Amino acid sequence: MTGRARWSAILAVAAASTAIAASALASAGPHTIAATPTQRAAIFHAFGDPKAANSCLTARLAASNHGYAPVRFRSLRSCRRWAFNGVNVLQRIKPGHWRVVFEGSAFRCPLPGIPHRVQRDLGVCPG
Repeated sequence: MTGRARWSAILAVAAASTAIAASALASAGPHTIAATPTQRAAIFHAFGDPKAANSCLTARLAASNHGYAPVRFRSLRSCRRWAFNGVNVLQRIKPGHWRVVFEGSAFRCPLPGIPHRVQRDLGVCPG
């Protein structure tokens, strides 16, 4: 492999890695933080999918209010069985207990009952 070809290959890998990372961040919402394993378990329990689906879902917390979390599908080939294409927002009602406050794939913004900043943090209603 020539020097030019090697650099082209390195740049192609770097560009692909950057695109994958950007896609992962966008799917998590622009301003979210990681949920603890205990929080994730409680969120997934409230979401209602079987435990077998947990590895195919993500749950993060809104940066501005850790009492809200989105549940999203991880687009992996092995997860197609659990696929969905909507928005799911859960709210913590007391420590260790969450409830679904919004589910939908076609909706108008802003969503009633969810703080505007939380909607923006979760990437639900960006405006």
